[in-house]
Amino acid sequence: MARFILRKSAYEYTKEDFERELIGLEPEIIRLYYVEINGKKFPPKQIIAHVLHLGKVEFTTMDAANILRRLGFRLKHLE
Repeated sequence: MARFILRKSAYEYTKEDFERELIGLEPEIIRLYYVEINGKKFPPKQIIAHVLHLGKVEFTTMDAANILRRLGFRLKHLE
């Protein structure tokens, strides 16, 4: 379980919560970084926006990466 604050709102999620929320979601185009979940490669901002129901302009890629790392996901660089 990870607790985090993003833009003055508190959240509490597990890695499994994120995995469950992304079932059936198709990944967007990866520009530089990605996280592999359920066998698919997702951009970090897409994951956070989808699960937390936020617009992508409401947080940075660094915010997304930090949250995903705290949940135990590995951020990878597109090669």
